[in-house]
Amino acid sequence: MARKPEIETPDDIAQHLERLHADIATLSRTVARLASESAASAKSQAQEAASGAARKASDAGNEIYRDAATIGNDAIDIAQAASGQLEAQIARNPMMALLAALGVGFAAGLLSCRRA
Repeated sequence: MARKPEIETPDDIAQHLERLHADIATLSRTVARLASESAASAKSQAQEAASGAARKASDAGNEIYRDAATIGNDAIDIAQAASGQLEAQIARNPMMALLAALGVGFAAGLLSCRRA
């Protein structure tokens, strides 16, 4: 047997509308909460990424500084070794060093006179 549709009264319709209104309000709060949680999560992830990038940049800067200090120290060692070798060469052959210095001075003098 087929059931007859019930005729709704204005009070029934009003109750349905109130329930619908309450459901929509609950749904709106849920969507707002989810959006807020998503925004907070995105903010947290962005902060973590920025913090990680800053750490990596700092580590890279420290590594570059250490490498530059090592290269600078190596350059000082090489210059000191060359200076020591030059001093030893001058001590072994002072006349040759004097003549070389005289020749360099004479050449520099000639070049400066021609420019004037």
